[in-house]
Amino acid sequence: MGQAGPRVRRFHLAIVRLSLQKNPFLGLFFRASDKLLLCPKSAPHKTVSPMVEALGVEPVHLFVDQSPLIGLLSAMNAHGVVLPDFSEKEEQEILKKRGLNVMKLACFAPGNNILVNDSAALVSPAIPARDVKRIGDCFGVEVLQTKIAGFNTIGALNIVTNKGFFACNEASDEELKQLEKIFKVSAGKGTANLGSPCNGLSLTANSKGAAVGEMTTGFEVQRVYDALSLE
Repeated sequence: MGQAGPRVRRFHLAIVRLSLQKNPFLGLFFRASDKLLLCPKSAPHKTVSPMVEALGVEPVHLFVDQSPLIGLLSAMNAHGVVLPDFSEKEEQEILKKRGLNVMKLACFAPGNNILVNDSAALVSPAIPARDVKRIGDCFGVEVLQTKIAGFNTIGALNIVTNKGFFACNEASDEELKQLEKIFKVSAGKGTANLGSPCNGLSLTANSKGAAVGEMTTGFEVQRVYDALSLE
C-alpha cells in the first residue's frame, strides 16, 4: 500500500483588501455579524466571495429601499437588525427569515449612529431617547447613549466585533478603556484607507476576519488586526 500524502492545512486569511466597483469604503455597502454578511444585490462575486471566506459567514443579498448602501442603512448583531423606517417590507422579511429581529428607526443612517456587538450597543445622542429601549430589545443587549471623541457619528468612525474594537485615532485612552468594559472586548485605534478617520465606513468585520478598503496600508492593516484581535 502506498503511503498517504502530506496533510494539507488550509490557511485562513483573516484580512482581505478589496473595493466595490473601485470604491474602497466597504463599510458603506456591507454589514456583518458572526453569522451573516449583508451584501448589495449588485455586488459582484469577485468582491463578495473573498469577504465570505475571510469572515466565515453566509451572504444575504438585498437592497434597502432599492439602495446598495447596506452598511450605511443598517446596524446588526446576531440577534437583530435596525433599518431606516423607509425600508421596504420585502427587505424586512428577508432578514426576519434569517432569524433576526427587525426594527425600523426614524433615522436615515442607522449604521452611522449605532455600534453593536452581541454584548452591548452604543447609540448616538442624535437618536431620540424614546428609541433607545426599542433598540436594546431588538439587539437583546444593554444600550448606552454617548459620543466618541466628541462625534455623534460613532458608527461611521468606529467598528466593534465580539472580539475587538477599532476606534478612530481621536479617541482618548480613557475612552478606549470604557469601550473595552462596555463591549467586553479589547480595543485599539488607528485609521484605514490611507489615513481616513472613518473606520466604520472603511471596513467590514466580525470576530473571525475583516475586509478593508484596498487603499488601506500595511501599517493600517496591522492596526486593524491587533485592535480586532484577529488570528
